Amino acid sequence: MEQSKKACDRASLNGHQMPEDQQSGIASRPPLHAVRRYRRMVGALVIASMVLALAACGGGASGGSAATKTPAATAAAESNPAVVKAQELFTTNKCISCHGVDLAGKVGPKTNLQKVGSRLSSEQIANKIKNGGGGMPVYKTTISEEEIGLLSDWLNSKK
Repeated sequence: MEQSKKACDRASLNGHQMPEDQQSGIASRPPLHAVRRYRRMVGALVIASMVLALAACGGGASGGSAATKTPAATAAAESNPAVVKAQELFTTNKCISCHGVDLAGKVGPKTNLQKVGSRLSSEQIANKIKNGGGGMPVYKTTISEEEIGLLSDWLNSKK
């Protein structure tokens, strides 16, 4: 009789037995919506970290177009020490991570600096570098006044 009771119990479970922790009322797995939310969050964090890593190293589609400058323009820029210093500052302060090597912008239209001199004065550009705003970080504590002046004059020449 004991064997037939066990057989009946097994048949009613269709061959599936609940884990012991579920039999006692303790859930062993989180609900499916929580698992999906966790997977989306992890996926978003992975994608965000990859985007930030690419931005920090200046990688991207606009990274290789600096070679499109004319030889005369390149020679003139290389002969002016202020321009060379401004370009070095632009690179060492990781400005290229948002604005790109060719100044075309990587994070939206506001980051395009190719013709910034036709939109803003040298003073306005210097103010933006110093105080940031609209996604631009503040640089008045990391870049000297003289360096900000070099950068703003160089960017103001982009018309």
